[in-house]
Amino acid sequence: MLKIILLGLGVLVLLILLVMGISWWVGAALFVENPQLLSPVGAARPVATGALNVPDPSTGDKQILFGDLHVHTSYSLDAAIFDTPASKGTGYTTPTDACDFARYCSALDFWSINDHAEGIAPWQWAATKEAIRQCNQVSESAAPDMVSFLGWEWTQGASNPDPEKHYGHKNVIFRDVGEDQVPIRPIAASTESIWHTLGKAPAPLRGLALLIMGRLNMEGYQSLAAHLRSINETPDCGQADVRDLPIDCYESAETPTKLFQKLDQWGFDALVIPHGMAWGNANPIGADFNYQLDQHNEKYQSLLEIYSGHGNSEIYRDLGIAFPGDSVCPEPANGFTPCCWQAGEIIRQRCEGNGGEDCKDRGQRTREMYLDAMNGVAAISRGRSVVPDTHPDDWAQCDQLTASFQPAHDYQAKQSAQYMLTLGNKDKRYRPGFIGSSDNHTARAGTGYKEIERFYMTDTRDTGETVPAGNPASDQPVTPSAMAFFDKEDGANAFLYTGGLVAVHSQGRNREAIWDGLQRRAVYGTSGPRIGLWFDLVEADGETHSMGSEVATQSNPTFRVGATGSIRQKQGCPDYVYDAMGPERTQSLCRNECFNPSAEAFGIDRIEVVRVLPRNSAQETTADLIQDPWRVFDCSTQGSHCTAEFTDPQFIRRGREAAYYVRAIQEATETIHGDPFRCEYDARGQCVKTRFCIGIGKEDDCLSPAQHRAWSSPIYVRMAPGVRQVPGPGL
Repeated sequence: MLKIILLGLGVLVLLILLVMGISWWVGAALFVENPQLLSPVGAARPVATGALNVPDPSTGDKQILFGDLHVHTSYSLDAAIFDTPASKGTGYTTPTDACDFARYCSALDFWSINDHAEGIAPWQWAATKEAIRQCNQVSESAAPDMVSFLGWEWTQGASNPDPEKHYGHKNVIFRDVGEDQVPIRPIAASTESIWHTLGKAPAPLRGLALLIMGRLNMEGYQSLAAHLRSINETPDCGQADVRDLPIDCYESAETPTKLFQKLDQWGFDALVIPHGMAWGNANPIGADFNYQLDQHNEKYQSLLEIYSGHGNSEIYRDLGIAFPGDSVCPEPANGFTPCCWQAGEIIRQRCEGNGGEDCKDRGQRTREMYLDAMNGVAAISRGRSVVPDTHPDDWAQCDQLTASFQPAHDYQAKQSAQYMLTLGNKDKRYRPGFIGSSDNHTARAGTGYKEIERFYMTDTRDTGETVPAGNPASDQPVTPSAMAFFDKEDGANAFLYTGGLVAVHSQGRNREAIWDGLQRRAVYGTSGPRIGLWFDLVEADGETHSMGSEVATQSNPTFRVGATGSIRQKQGCPDYVYDAMGPERTQSLCRNECFNPSAEAFGIDRIEVVRVLPRNSAQETTADLIQDPWRVFDCSTQGSHCTAEFTDPQFIRRGREAAYYVRAIQEATETIHGDPFRCEYDARGQCVKTRFCIGIGKEDDCLSPAQHRAWSSPIYVRMAPGVRQVPGPGL
């Protein structure tokens, strides 16, 4: 018997070795030469196609320029995997594709490349630099049609489940692009990221993975195979001054402080922009920006991306989220339902529907199992896996920020912009300017110009395969699988949007003027449409301070705000796009729909003012420090342009710093995932059933009405020294 067992094991080992050998042989055969980097289309578009050529009433700036400072191509390894036939099947893209899309499809004034440093091979960084230089060379006039910036993304991700050691995602962008003006290597967050680890896997395992992904069909995986091999062949740099390291090695900085130190060693002008802050897929439960405030660096980290194609990270709400290690599941409160509670409700309802007994107790036991299952990476998905045969609609709105414009999935409130503004003390605060960007992974910069082609213009990976609905016959919780979060649909595809833009009040349309506006925080973000926005503090003597300013005042501050609706779009693309790119590339890249403005604008519905009071002590309650909205101005009768003025009459009496910003909210339009929940409401306006738009194929754009918006950078106001304070309320 023992001989038979040993013989069987021997045969099994030989079969495994044979399969791995075949997979390695096939995988090695796929390691073709690096994909050729095509040159960008060599014709500039008409200048100022998308800019707002209207003077700022306070500064006299002649234009507002629109850009996207968060763009990925297949040089990001996650994008390379998404682009394969097993996921989106959109094909391997390069920075040249992003250049042409930004210039002709979305007609941006500026943009940057930000592929994940964790998966960029040396040849890809060299190709990226060359592509950005070529993109700029298309129009080298004093006022080019488009300015392209060079950068990467430093991506720690959620690989570390410890909230106190979680630093998230940050885009690193450089002012200049010359070979002696940028680092010779991108700087990653870790040598242990999931993408880097995949690239460093033994060759037979990589070949086997490609075989499995391709179901023995290698077409569409050649570029990914070459990408993986390049990572595998790149050694880690080790630790030394950045200028003493080899050119072709993999460099990392595991904390923001170490990243800033390496940037100091290079000595180049750079911005480091946190993003994706409130997105639960990229944060461990309990992620809190306060834990990394001691690593904040004002020299580099002066901006914050509060909106992208992965959702809105603006709003703070005190939510009763369940944490790993909790022994009691919080009950629903203030319109928020923890997923541990919903797990119990699913089992209780199934039990009652099957005529079972002790259904309430079964529900309670399920909540306890949910809490026990939450551990490590993707804790929410691990918890959900205790309930078998569920559909995202079974989980309804649990763990989500409801009644909010395009929220991030599995919202992490202590990563929100409003929460960040309350943190710190007078010696250490984060006072960012607000921007929006796309975070697109198919080389499509600035996709929010039209709400079209959900499969191409958002990061959705919806394959069209129907997700099974809940099975009422199964009311027993199950032991969670450690891999459940890889194969269980949780509705995240319904929270992927076309993405936003950054707008700069610029005194010129060139690299220096745009960079100056970014550094001055004379910026605002939009959810995609090119809404015009002005926001200024006006002194008694007429002196003005624009959005992003820090002001010391001797009196109660007075503000002036103006907003202009975005231009309605015509169908199709302008003739100059077809003339430059030809019909085939216009169709494949732009989907035959480009930024194509008409002569009409959308109306501004209202302007909302938010006031945030940075904390003076740790005992203050965060929710009490955020007044949202603090003021509201109805613009519905003013058409496409709205103005307002207001004063804070309590500022001097309150005697503490305050941050003020505005939201300009446009009339409702049909928007991809405008309502990610697609609720059915009862007579009281409560959501009684969700209908997540997933598993329906690429033809349905999942449109629903939403009100696009623009967020100004805050104006940070404190009392000037020597001002006599009249006793008054603390808040």
